[in-house]
Order: sequence, then structure tokens, then C-alpha cells
Amino acid sequence: MTEGFSFKVMEALSVEGRLFTKADILERFLAKLVDMIIVGALCAFPSAVGPVAGATYILISDGLKGGQSIGKRIIGLRVISVESPENPADFKASILRNAVFGLLIGLWFAIGWIPYIGKAIVAVCWAAVVAVEMIIIYTDDTGSRFGDRIAGTLVVSTKAADTVPAK
Repeated sequence: MTEGFSFKVMEALSVEGRLFTKADILERFLAKLVDMIIVGALCAFPSAVGPVAGATYILISDGLKGGQSIGKRIIGLRVISVESPENPADFKASILRNAVFGLLIGLWFAIGWIPYIGKAIVAVCWAAVVAVEMIIIYTDDTGSRFGDRIAGTLVVSTKAADTVPAK
């Protein structure tokens, strides 16, 4: 009866003796997309105010209440500290894990005004960073990206991990 159907298997992560549901790569992508839409809206403000607001949001977003940016809150994810998984990520960890995205926004502000070539350089840099991060997330057992490794964080689902069997 279930031939041809596939069921999503949620992976459990054990961190410091606690069980968490590993965040799905698609859910992480969608949460980041929501955050980038917010950054785009902030960057639309005139002069330097927009890019500064956008960069500030992306840098501190994962340190907001419960270790959840607005995108992660909508999708149902949160960022936790590997050292103390009962605590959500703080602003320092959020800045460390999202620094590359803040730098890319700064790059846009610095050279994005150059006709054609400036925007092309920034677009290639964004594509390269996103591609590398997605590959790292996909190949890592815990789903950590480069920023997570630097900050000592993990992105986990807010769904209860108690029902998820450990591998």
C-alpha cells in the first residue's frame, strides 16, 4: 500500500546527553530566505542607513529570543550552543556565525554601485558562499555550516526530539 511513497526520516542529534531533531537543509534554506527578504527590505532605506540596518539584522538575528531569527521562528528552527545546549545562541555567537553574510552586505555597499561589474562580483560572491555553505551543511553529520563551527552552534528543529529514534 505504501509503495511509491517516501517518508521523511528525522534525524536525532545527541548533544551533551540531550536529544535534538536535526534541522532539515530545506527548512534552513527557507528560514535564511525569509531573513534575506527582511535584509533586502531594510537595505531599501536610503543612504547608508539601509545597508547598516540590513547588516545589523543579519549579524544579530540568531541571537534574538530563543536563538531564533524571524525566519527560523516562522519555519520552526532554533540555534543552540554546542557547549550548553539548553541555552540558545547569544548575540556573540550570532555575530560569529553570520559574519560572512554581514561582510557580503558590506561588499555590496562598497562595490555594488559600480555599473555591471560591481553587481556581478557581489552576485558571484553570494552564490559562492551560499553554495559552499550548503555543501558543508549537506556533508556534515550534524548539519553544521562553517559559521556554526566557528561559533560553536547547531541549528535544530523546535519539534520534540523525544519521538525521534536515535541512529
